[in-house]
Formats: sequence, structure tokens, C-alpha cells
Amino acid sequence: MQPVRRGSLNEETLVASSNPDRWRVPATAHRTDADALCRGESLPARAAAPPRLNVRAPGPRLVADNPGPELQLSRVVELEIIPRLMLLHGGIAVTAPPPPRAFAISAAHVETLTRLVVDPDPQRATDFVVALASAGAPRQEVLLHLLVPSARLLGKLWLDDVYDFSQVTIGLWRLQRVLHDEALRLRVPGTPRGGRALLAVVPGAQHTFGVSVLGEFFERDGWVVDFDPQARWSDLEQQLAEHSYDMVGVSISMDETVPLVASAILGLRKASRSRSLYVMVGGPAALNQPDLALRCGADAMAMEAPEALALANRRLTAVHRVRAT
Repeated sequence: MQPVRRGSLNEETLVASSNPDRWRVPATAHRTDADALCRGESLPARAAAPPRLNVRAPGPRLVADNPGPELQLSRVVELEIIPRLMLLHGGIAVTAPPPPRAFAISAAHVETLTRLVVDPDPQRATDFVVALASAGAPRQEVLLHLLVPSARLLGKLWLDDVYDFSQVTIGLWRLQRVLHDEALRLRVPGTPRGGRALLAVVPGAQHTFGVSVLGEFFERDGWVVDFDPQARWSDLEQQLAEHSYDMVGVSISMDETVPLVASAILGLRKASRSRSLYVMVGGPAALNQPDLALRCGADAMAMEAPEALALANRRLTAVHRVRAT
């Protein structure tokens, strides 16, 4: 399969439109107090020589999930803006100071980040996330309960005509950068588990952010992950025929695609080199269908990345135990 091309879209062009007043960040005095940020207060416009937050600012990169079933962003967003995070695996060790205290992510934090990712200053969203982590928010919680809901909210605001296409596009791109930085901080060097996973969305789906987060969790735990958001079912069958995979994970956004997925899974199993292929389903469709795995002919269903990883590791351990006997 050919890799998805990275975007060359000019950020300043995309940010040309203004935000609605109820989502505009107030132009008040700049605060550097991380606790104020963590309470969900809006951040002001920067002065010419702004003071820096007393936290380590990460470099630009990464994104999270976008599971709203109605959101249909242009194919350009997927091909030109959102990079293929699954190819960014590797043993990257980034140490960070331990958080001073536990800190819970709230809906107010999600709303604040969603405003900041469309702000003219691209650094403000990064500073906000760094401040939350400095205040004690676990980075895993940042991925699952801040970045993913923020991507969902971007989609909702687009459907409600609060944000336009350009704002949502640049917002997703900035979330992608933040996700990349936070995922790198989660990764630690270790012994690979030996598992290999092929992740996929239903062909034509535009919602790939959650699969990107899922891949980061698996890679952090030592799995090798392959993911092409533009892959067709035939592409996936070819991958399974040419390489040995322990698991296939399929994210399903829309209920009406379930029969199609069930038929496709039969084809994936038939094409697979591995007779013990483990098939897992998830995504927005799983929220309203507790029997989704049964309906699709899959082996398991997971609602969130940690659950999916735990199920896959349990299966991998069982397979290795059988092979060793």
C-alpha cells in the first residue's frame, strides 16, 4: 500500500475566517498560572513578548479521535492534513517529571481546548495541554478524555455551523500535533511483545482519529501496528495474505455498515496467513450495540483503547502459551 501523503496546506490560509463570539477567546491579560488554565479558563491573546508557562513546552505534532457519526470532512483532510500516526512507532524515550497530584479532566477543559485549537496563535493549545499535564493530569487521560472529546466537539460545532470547514481542518491538524507530542511522552523503551496488529476503518469512513489513538496505545505496549486510513477491503486482505498478523481491529462509525463489515470479516479471515487471527471491532457503532462483535462475526468488542489493548494482550498470551506446549 502507498503511504498517505503529508499535507502541504498553508495554516494561515485556513485560519482566515473568524470565530463566533461565544467561542472567541477573551482578550484579557495573559496568565501564566497553570492552575488557572486547568480550571478551564479561556486564555488571552499573547503580548509582543509573552511570558512563558513554567512548564516544558513540547514540540509540534499529533491528533486524537473524531467519532461523530454525522461528521463528513473532505477527503483532503484525511489525505493532506492528518498524518499516518501508526507509522510513527519506535522506541522513543522521553522522560517527564512526575505529576504533583492527580487531576481530573472536565468538560470545561475540553471546551477550552476546542476554542484554542482554532485560535490564531497555534502555541496556545499546546501550552494549555502542557499546563494540564503539569498540574497532574495523567497523559493517558489527556489522550482519552481531552483530545478525543475535543475532536468530537469540533465535529459537532461544524455540523451546527459554529465552525467552518477551514477552522475544523486546522483544529484537527493542531490536535494531531498535540497527540503526537503526548504519545511520545507515553512511550518508553522495552521488550517488544511480539504482537502485530492491522488496524482499519470501514472504507470511505472519515473518522480515523480514534484509530490513531488506539495505535499509539498498542505501539507503546510493544506491538507493531499497521494502519492505512484509505485502505480498501481488498487491500486489507492482501496485507493479511502477505504478512502474519495476530490481530485485526476494525472501527465502525455507522450502524448501517454492520452487515458490510460482517461480510468483509469473513473475507479477512479467509485471506489471513494466520489461522488464529483475532478480530476485534469497536468505534462509535459499539456505543449503541453491545452485541456488535456477534453481529459482525468478530471475536471481541472494545469501547476504548485500554480495553482493546488488554483483550489483545490476553489473547496473545494465550496463543503463545499454546504454541509453547
